[in-house]
Amino acid sequence: MTKKLLLILIIFLLFTPVLRANADVIIEPDNPFYRRYSDQCVDLGRYFCISDEYDLVSVQKAPNLNAKIGVIESGEIVYIKYSCLFKGEYWGLVSLDTGDKYIDGWVKTDQLLVMYDYIEFEEDHPGEFYQYNGEYDELKKEGAAVVWPWPGADAPLWTIENLNAESFHVMYAYTDEQGREWGFVTYLYGQRNIWVCLSDPLNLDIPAFNAAKKPRVWESETLHIDISQPGYTPKNESSMLLVIIILVAALVANTVVLIKMFWKPTKAKRGREIDD
Repeated sequence: MTKKLLLILIIFLLFTPVLRANADVIIEPDNPFYRRYSDQCVDLGRYFCISDEYDLVSVQKAPNLNAKIGVIESGEIVYIKYSCLFKGEYWGLVSLDTGDKYIDGWVKTDQLLVMYDYIEFEEDHPGEFYQYNGEYDELKKEGAAVVWPWPGADAPLWTIENLNAESFHVMYAYTDEQGREWGFVTYLYGQRNIWVCLSDPLNLDIPAFNAAKKPRVWESETLHIDISQPGYTPKNESSMLLVIIILVAALVANTVVLIKMFWKPTKAKRGREIDD
């Protein structure tokens, strides 16, 4: 009985990577179209509003399905985490609050306008960014910092308390006309693509000198592959099939080895087989 239990345990451990992979998927958007074509969905991460041409915009379950799951109304701002190209049209993945849960769906981006943000700030200031070589003196002194969407924005976002300057990394810096030095941080404590005033990190009252421009038509900064093109097969499907084949082959090989190890005939039994 002990040998059989050991074999079952080993077989279970062989499949543990598959169980872990399935668990990791939970953190991704709960949308079948995204899960299938995630390899061609571009990480966008920008805020949009409805174009003045529309009173509301339909959100569909998938770009290839005419199945409306909700609407975005005029004046509402939505966050598009991922974008994709389907039959020559760009689509964005948004999360809608239904009251008791969030549902993920797709909307045509040509019905929306992108809000002014850190990306557009970069486009407005070409050649003005440089590598930061400082020691984060003010950050170490204060131990906290105000977060801004971009230098000179209309208002700050929030304040980060208990800031560890040792783990703080500025991708590049910018100096405004008043001599204040700013640092762009791609990720910090779960927050992405933020700016901090390195010269005056806790000043909430820095005057706005770069107010947000009006929302504009979005043009993709990243090359997308059209998912609808003939013969296209999602990489994650072929990769998963390969993983399954490898795991099954490993399981079969290990099972054969284990059977040989634990189920060898006893000497007495082999002796009877020879006599026969």
